[in-house]
Amino acid sequence: MKTSIRIFSALLLAAMASYLLGLALLTPAQAANPPPTLVWSPATMGTFDYGMVNVGESASQQFTLTNSAKIASGAIKKIAVAGSGAFVITADSCSGTSLGPNKKCSVTVMFTPTFAGLENATLSATAQKASGSLTLKGTGVTVATRHIYWANLNTSTIGRADLDGQNVNQSFITGANFPDGVAVDGSHVYWTSGGGGTISRADLDGQNVNSSFITGANFPEGVAVDGSHVYWANDGADTIGRADLDGQNVNQSFITGASFPSGVAVDGSHVYWTNYDTSTIGRADLDGQNVNQSFIAVADIPRAVAVDGSHVYWINPNGLIGMIGRADLDGQNVNESFITGANGTPAVAVDGSHVYWGTYSDTIGRADLDGQNVNQSFITGANGPYGVAVDPE
Repeated sequence: MKTSIRIFSALLLAAMASYLLGLALLTPAQAANPPPTLVWSPATMGTFDYGMVNVGESASQQFTLTNSAKIASGAIKKIAVAGSGAFVITADSCSGTSLGPNKKCSVTVMFTPTFAGLENATLSATAQKASGSLTLKGTGVTVATRHIYWANLNTSTIGRADLDGQNVNQSFITGANFPDGVAVDGSHVYWTSGGGGTISRADLDGQNVNSSFITGANFPEGVAVDGSHVYWANDGADTIGRADLDGQNVNQSFITGASFPSGVAVDGSHVYWTNYDTSTIGRADLDGQNVNQSFIAVADIPRAVAVDGSHVYWINPNGLIGMIGRADLDGQNVNESFITGANGTPAVAVDGSHVYWGTYSDTIGRADLDGQNVNQSFITGANGPYGVAVDPE
């Protein structure tokens, strides 16, 4: 045991002597100027996080490479990214240069995720006298496909398609009991059953159907939803009903005095509805106050209504005229013939790009927000599309 201790002590003394000798052999210049260090920025603990980026989209970041020492780095022989192929160098002012003390150059790296999940890579710089590296990471996020929905009154189904009109499913939800209106939010699809006096609900994937989500309505036709409430038009009682998003606190007479209301819409300030019998669009505050049954007077018989950040839209289905009207949010600049040419229009919806409507020809029509590029057969094969809705953006 003592012999082992003597050997270990001798080795330790030899190592210390070698280290001290090495220090003694350093020139004064070497001691004052340690080897150059290449540092990437921005970085946090040696890492840069691109955060969440939609799959198929790109995010670019310019990185600065700095020589933090007092002597030159020598020529930078290589700038490279190793790891996930989602990280690609798109600009490089560093390769081939020599960075003097505190001098800088830049490299841009683009992150384009190809799948949902975390991806990693290493950005490195290799010079004659120094090197430096940076860990890169980013998370790909899948963007949910938005959809358009419609109520097939004659087949008791809810149809659905992608927002570009592809992947049409006329039986996305079955057993809907003669649906008349449809609405959608970030979690659920809602529809009315006029004969059954109910508001039904299902998950966005069509599962967990609740045919009696809200009961006690009186021939409900149109339905709308915002971040707090569900609204519906009680055509048989001349009222607008309202309930909380969980179906509680039902008020079948939230707004009274309507005249055969068949459509309802809501924005951040007001509730709107159609008065079929008096050819008007009604409006009230979100709390049901300041009711104006003649907010907009129209020439035809309005059946459905929609609203966006700039305009109120309604449909005039009288006979086979099939016109879509539009007015400013304050009710001014009424245009009864904003979109024409449909074979009747029992439903209307709007998003940030288009206006959509149902027709008596069993199609879903679409046009740009300015009323141009009208396509009366954007989606075909419906069967009595009396309600239309679009996923929120």
